[in-house]
Amino acid sequence: MSHNDCITNLLNLKEKYIKFNKNFYKDISIKGIITKVFFATLSYKPDACYNCGCSFDNEIIKWGFKRVTIVLPKVSGFNVLLKLKKQRFYCSIAKVLFF
Repeated sequence: MSHNDCITNLLNLKEKYIKFNKNFYKDISIKGIITKVFFATLSYKPDACYNCGCSFDNEIIKWGFKRVTIVLPKVSGFNVLLKLKKQRFYCSIAKVLFF
């Protein structure tokens, strides 16, 4: 079992496209409270644009990442944060960014 599978099970995450980085974990003190912080990336290949319906192969390109912080339920009495980099996509037909 890889470390991705172990962490996904520990945090009870259902998304299969979340991959944890090499340095995936750090203890950080936030307002005097120790918080477990996990670092991961969410990247996938969409079938089509959500706005216009064009296929991924022709007009949709990967367009950087958006960083988000997600508060997860406590694990072993510690607060848990997930710092996630979400892949963004750009559709050249609809001229829109989407996640």
